[in-house]
Amino acid sequence: MRKHIAAITLVSACIAAPLGAMAQTVGIGPPAMPVDQARDVAVMNGMVAIRKIELYDGTWHVNGRDVSGKRVEMQIDPRTGTIAHLERFD
Repeated sequence: MRKHIAAITLVSACIAAPLGAMAQTVGIGPPAMPVDQARDVAVMNGMVAIRKIELYDGTWHVNGRDVSGKRVEMQIDPRTGTIAHLERFD
């Protein structure tokens, strides 16, 4: 009887270990929005000359210029595609 309980406990531990590991990695992976879509969002919001696009801190950071030549900095949420921050400089 003890061997049977020990075997069940061992099997349960082996099954539970991978499930726990999977729970720790939830939310880690490629961004929901690829760089091409981030570029398209920036263009649709007035950016005509894109100088730099980077994904860090969980958002796309896009730097460039608008049609009037003003410098523009934009942050895009990769999960929703909305603009989290937009700033224009003279």
